[in-house]
Amino acid sequence: MLNIAWYTLRSRLSAFTGTLIALMLGAALLSTMGLVLAASITSHEHGPGRLSKAPLIVRSEPDLSMPDPWGGTQSEPLKEPGGLPSAVVRDVSAVGRTATDRTFYAQLEAGGASRSGPSDQVGHPWASAALGGYRLVDGRAPSGPGQVAVPKKSGASPGDQVTVLTASGPHSFTVSGVTEDVSFESALLFSDAEAAALSPRVDALVSYGDEQKVRTAVAGRAQVLAGADRTQADPRAHADEVALVGVSTMLGMATGVAAFVAAFVVGTTFAFSVAQRRRELAVLRATGATPVQVGRLVLAEAALVGAVASAAGCLLGLAGGPVLAGRMSAWGLAPDWFQVRLGWSTVLVLVLAFLIGMLLAVLGSGVAVVRAGRVRPLEALRESVVERRAMNVVRWLAGLAALAVGVLLLLSTPLLPPAYWGDITPMAAPALILAGALLCPLAIPFVSRVTTAPFAMSRGAGPMLVRANTVTALRRTAATVAPVLITVGLFSALWSTSGTLSEVAHSEAYERVRSNDFVVTPDGTPGLSRAVVDKVRAVPGIESATTVPTGVYTIPGRNLLVFPAGAPLLPYDAFTVDPKAIGSLLTLPVEHGDARRLDDNSIVVDETWNRHVGEAVTVWLADGTKKRLKVVAVTKASAGGSAAVLTPKYAGRALPDAVHVKVAAGADRDAVQRDLAAAARGMSARAVPITEYRATVNDTVNQQTRMALVIVGGIAMLYTGVAVANTLTMSTGQRARELAVLRLGGATPGQLLRMIAGESLLVVGTGVLMAAVVVGLNAAGLWAGLQQLVVSTRVTLPGLPFALTAGVCAVVALLATVLPAWVALRTPAVRLTTTE
Repeated sequence: MLNIAWYTLRSRLSAFTGTLIALMLGAALLSTMGLVLAASITSHEHGPGRLSKAPLIVRSEPDLSMPDPWGGTQSEPLKEPGGLPSAVVRDVSAVGRTATDRTFYAQLEAGGASRSGPSDQVGHPWASAALGGYRLVDGRAPSGPGQVAVPKKSGASPGDQVTVLTASGPHSFTVSGVTEDVSFESALLFSDAEAAALSPRVDALVSYGDEQKVRTAVAGRAQVLAGADRTQADPRAHADEVALVGVSTMLGMATGVAAFVAAFVVGTTFAFSVAQRRRELAVLRATGATPVQVGRLVLAEAALVGAVASAAGCLLGLAGGPVLAGRMSAWGLAPDWFQVRLGWSTVLVLVLAFLIGMLLAVLGSGVAVVRAGRVRPLEALRESVVERRAMNVVRWLAGLAALAVGVLLLLSTPLLPPAYWGDITPMAAPALILAGALLCPLAIPFVSRVTTAPFAMSRGAGPMLVRANTVTALRRTAATVAPVLITVGLFSALWSTSGTLSEVAHSEAYERVRSNDFVVTPDGTPGLSRAVVDKVRAVPGIESATTVPTGVYTIPGRNLLVFPAGAPLLPYDAFTVDPKAIGSLLTLPVEHGDARRLDDNSIVVDETWNRHVGEAVTVWLADGTKKRLKVVAVTKASAGGSAAVLTPKYAGRALPDAVHVKVAAGADRDAVQRDLAAAARGMSARAVPITEYRATVNDTVNQQTRMALVIVGGIAMLYTGVAVANTLTMSTGQRARELAVLRLGGATPGQLLRMIAGESLLVVGTGVLMAAVVVGLNAAGLWAGLQQLVVSTRVTLPGLPFALTAGVCAVVALLATVLPAWVALRTPAVRLTTTE
């Protein structure tokens, strides 16, 4: 059977070209994303960086751990790990020589020949920094007060005067030396005494003593890192880990999309290929082949095509993986050092991609094998075969099941807290798209009649032929509608969801401060210094309140809908503010209680905590400190804002993110604005009128989500565009005899080309209309969920992405049909009607 399949492939290569390309691209996409996904899982570090020469590193525990409801142990990274206790420093120092390490905010401000440092730039003492790859290329190490060593890319030279932004405010320093740039961070290096003055807390201790003695001295009060574990002490270790988790999540979603699209496209392509070869298979049946033998032939053809296509796709993926990883690093979605390295994981991914490609080919041909076995010998004598049924029982059941899942997910949106929308709502769109792709043969006749109705009254047979050809060839039409629906619907629905959640974040941030007149925000820095906060507070004629972002950890109350087995430890975003500002400067969406009663022994929480006013809750602060606080108010849940409010006592070392300002009664607003601008000048801050504050809200998460959607949407658009082109090219090439008959009946080449173009646009239009229904249902689910919020937010409709993807599909469809038809029309009609 393999020999017959091989000869069939060689003699009818054009009939399998579309399937071959679809499988090859599927394997290429899966292997490309698989390689990057494997790299994101296996590359959690790139070797010890800043403290690579330190034999032992002692630091405080970076995670908060406790048992979860399922019998395991759960760990959450602390937002602000605490420093080492003085007792630990004393006991470790008694074992042997040590070097004190400190990490604190220090950012170079632009001025003179120096360039501004990145917002995540930090400061270290020279004694510890010298342990991790910092090498002077000019000047000398800082040794006294007012001296600093700067990175080479800063542009400064020894002897230059520079301004360094710190938590206390800007300070002037003299550049004593210039260090070679390193890959793991951007840092300013100070003398040990200067670093201790800027940051008294000891963040880590480098020990040269015996490891066992050091561990004994620590006695479980801190973490001891040795060997490869020293990487965990790098300043960006946690940030890199979070970025890699984001890469894994994004690529996991993209891989799922690619697998979903590949399985559907390959299956429809195989089924369409068999439908085109019914007469050929009928000849085999007429010559004595049994249904089982015909099915085995089709299966063997699928296996051969799958093997060739998967192997070629894996080779493309081997080249595409490093390129994709490089692009993700360049776009800021992955760490700078992230790359795909050849190794055992590469071989494993390629083998898996090859096997998945083979599996897609075999499974995709499953329906085709059944249909091939049902071909009757008498069909070899027919001049044409009209499709009798495009929907079988399996397709009915699968389509209705997918529709039920999609509707259920949409209906659950208003029932769940907004914080869970980002996880639940995007899952509804793929389910609805799958339902539409499976059930599209039901919609095609109706849509065709509706869209061609305005042209039916016109003279000529063109509209009639367009509608008849579309409706009678349901399998061909469905094989084209499904990729269009996937491309337009999936990308547009996910874009709408992301845009809506982004708009919600902006609206919620504005709603909280709407009673203010001005907001002083950071300008190119991660936060505001104490100096600028003090200067703003000193402006006459204002009321002000400072907010500081932080985080808390707690085990929420029982919720049978979200946590039927009991809630685990969860991290929550929070902020601190003076309780006197609540109600006058800050507006909280309080549902129960009184937020103005907030004090150092209480907390304001939102609905996702599942707690009641007056209830005492156990929380862990950003540094892991355990507290027992009383709930004084419960606010409405938000889609992405802070879920708790604390007093300034719990601000920790975090920098303020804003100073909210209200002009006092009788004060001159213009004078206040000038004074605020003067207070912020030279302090890397800016005073923003409340009318402009909405546009300044930092929405980094949703921006990265948009970038991820561009990658996922680009992958889907590329793949489904090729699928549309394959299907239409194959079908148009097989219709050469049909076109020749129409030419003999009096149709001109121009009329036939217009008919072909009309069919293509009708098919694409059907897919676009079904995609619009999916986007509309997705938007309706979001709208229903938005009614829970106190803010007035509109659903973002993806007009431009929808039009762009629909236009691309239309252009691809026209090119894939008109060009092959034009080539077929160049052959004399008589020759095509007498030979096949």
